[in-house]
Amino acid sequence: MNNLKIRLIGGAFILLSCFGLSSSDANNCPRKRFTGACIQVITYATNPATGECCVYPNPCVVPDGWVKNYTGCTV
Repeated sequence: MNNLKIRLIGGAFILLSCFGLSSSDANNCPRKRFTGACIQVITYATNPATGECCVYPNPCVVPDGWVKNYTGCTV
C-alpha cells in the first residue's frame, strides 16, 4: 500500500509540474533561459521594480534580480 501511495504522489507531482501553470501565466511572466538539472519546486518571484509577482516551476528560470519566495506572493 505504501508503494502505491508513493507512486500516486509522484504522478501528481509530475502532472502539477507540467500543467500547473496556464499558458497565459507563462506568457505574462518573463523567464530566464536555463538548461540542465534543477530542483522542481514551485517558486514565487517578485519583480522589485514593479511589484509584479509570478509563479515558476523551479527557481532556475526566475529572472535575475527578482526576489524568490517559496511560500507565496507577498502583498
